[in-house]
Amino acid sequence: MRDDEIWTYRPRSAPWVTGATWLVVVGFTAASGADGGVTALLRALPFAAAAALAAWCVGYRPHVRLDDDGVLVVNPFATHRVPWAALIEIRTRFACTFVTPHRAVEAFAAPGPGRYAAAHATSVDLRSVRRDGFDHRRTVSVGEVGRSSSAIVATQARRRWERLVESDALELGAADDVPVTSTLDVTAVVVLTALVVVGAVLQLVG
Repeated sequence: MRDDEIWTYRPRSAPWVTGATWLVVVGFTAASGADGGVTALLRALPFAAAAALAAWCVGYRPHVRLDDDGVLVVNPFATHRVPWAALIEIRTRFACTFVTPHRAVEAFAAPGPGRYAAAHATSVDLRSVRRDGFDHRRTVSVGEVGRSSSAIVATQARRRWERLVESDALELGAADDVPVTSTLDVTAVVVLTALVVVGAVLQLVG
């Protein structure tokens, strides 16, 4: 990947998990209509829409993007922009985490491996870990092992960050003064809340 390229990571399972959830929601909604008629169907629709929106927010929306300006971390209900100049460390203990002097941003789309995968990691998995994935005691975080999402994202981000540092494209020691911006997805939160409230009211009215 060149320094001027945009690299985006989203788990391969994201569209499948989201699609499967939507099918389940449609199935339950249709079953409600079949059992209780049009009235039951209308009562079920707000909850169905809320479940579909939540599935998209949690299952498909999260991703990580690397570009010229830095790292864009899109989580279920918030988006964080971490400039390259603000970074001081990239961790992978529980999820790929971009650490700055004032805060740490975890990427929901890049979790570490499960306990089973970590416990059954082999020497081949360890050989694939980059040198900077080990600490001073030569131990490695489970998030660096194998082809976990955290390891994939951390590897790509470190490579690009290191190249920028080596080419003097970043001003060293300026991380304290570089802000990290975070934006709450107010629309998604409001719509989701409204759908749940409407659904609850319809159930009470019935």
